[in-house]
Amino acid sequence: MSRRDVRLSALVVNYNSGAFAVRCVETLIADWLRDGRAREDLEIIVVDNASPQDQEPWMKRLEELGATAIRHGENGGYAKGMNLAYAKSSGGPDDVVAILNPDLYFWPGALTELMDYILEHKDCGVVAPKAYIDQGQVLQLPRNNLPTLTDHFRTAIAQISRAACRAYSRRRLKDALPWWESDGPLDTDMLSGCCLLMRREVVDELPQLMDERYPLYYEDTDLMRELTKRGYRLVCLGSAKLLHHWSRSAGIGNAEDCEPTIRYRISQLKYFQKFNGSLGVMIAKAVIWLTGRWPVKYSFRPMHPITHLGDFHDPVVIPLPRSCDYLIELSMGPTWLLAVGILGEGKEWVCPAETWEWFFKAQYFMRAIDRKTGEFLGAWTFMKTVEGRFEPLELRNAELEILNAEIEEARS
Repeated sequence: MSRRDVRLSALVVNYNSGAFAVRCVETLIADWLRDGRAREDLEIIVVDNASPQDQEPWMKRLEELGATAIRHGENGGYAKGMNLAYAKSSGGPDDVVAILNPDLYFWPGALTELMDYILEHKDCGVVAPKAYIDQGQVLQLPRNNLPTLTDHFRTAIAQISRAACRAYSRRRLKDALPWWESDGPLDTDMLSGCCLLMRREVVDELPQLMDERYPLYYEDTDLMRELTKRGYRLVCLGSAKLLHHWSRSAGIGNAEDCEPTIRYRISQLKYFQKFNGSLGVMIAKAVIWLTGRWPVKYSFRPMHPITHLGDFHDPVVIPLPRSCDYLIELSMGPTWLLAVGILGEGKEWVCPAETWEWFFKAQYFMRAIDRKTGEFLGAWTFMKTVEGRFEPLELRNAELEILNAEIEEARS
C-alpha cells in the first residue's frame, strides 16, 4: 500500500473551544489535500464534552466540513471523550490515528511530515510536532517532563527555596535547550498530548486509547508510559511545526478552586496511585500540603535580580549586555519553572508585532542565557497592558477560498 493511500482518523475533544476546533479542522483538511491525498481518506470525529457555552454553530460548521460531530451529554474528561471518538472511528491496522486538541492550527507540511515518520519507523509508537504559541514561530512550548515523585518533590521545593530553584533550573534547561534547538527527530520519555500520531495497530495493542480514571491532564502521561513499557520510541519531530493556541479551553492563571485545577489535582493523585501506590499518594499529598502551607512571602521568590521595565502597550524590547546567540525564557512567574523558549542572536530581542499579539494581558518574566557559554545575561519583568488575542487565527481569504474549493471538488 502506498503511503498516500493510508487513512487518517483525526480525533478531537472540544470544550468551549468551537471556533478553534473549526480552524483546527479546516487547516487539517487543507494540509491533507495539499499533499495530494483523497478527502475520503481523512476521517474527522469531534466530541463536544458538554460545553457550558453554546457550541452548536461550530458543531454544525464541523459537520459541513465533513466531520462527525458528537454532542456528548457529560463532561467525563478528556480521556473519556477521546475514547468515545476512537470508538466511532474506522480503519485498518495500517492506518493512522491522530489525537488532537481543538486549539491547533496546522501549518503547511506539518501533517505530511508526521504521517511519513510514523509510517516509516515501526519502532516509533507515537510522534508529535514542535509546537509554538504564536503565528510567527517565535515562542516555543517547553519540553514536557515525565512526572515522577522525585520531579514532583524537586518542583515543589523549587517554589520555596532559591537554591533549589537554581538547581532545578539548571537541570531543566539542560534538557530543554536541545528540544528548542533541534529540527530533527528527538527521542524522549514524554510528549505533550496536544497533537499525537499513532498507527492504529499500536493503538489496538493498548487496553484503551486513554485511561479514563483521569478527569483532566495526566492521560497523555499515562499513554506515554504504556507505550514505553511496550518498547516503543516516543519522538518529537522538530521539522513538523504547528501553532497551539495554548490554554484556551482550560484557561490561564486559574484559581486553586476552579474546575480545571481541581480536576488536575485529582488526576495527579490518581496517577501517583497507579504508578507509585498508596505510599506515593501520601508523599504527593505531603508535598502539596507543604507548598500550600508555606508562607506566601517566602514562595516563588526570584532566583535572579530582576530589572523592572514597566508597562508596555506596544511590543517589548529586551536589551542584552552584549551580542551573542541567546536563549530567552519567558514565564509568568519569577522562578521560570514553566517557560517558553525564544532563540535568537544579537544584543537585544525585539518582540515581533505578530508575536506580541498572542501575549495575554499580564505580567511576564524573562531571563536570557548565552547559548554557547551558558552565562546568565540578565532577567527582566514587564506588564502587558492590552488584551491578547483570544480568537482563533483566521485563514487568509485566498487560503479559505482554495480550501472550500478543494472540499467541494472532493465531495463531487
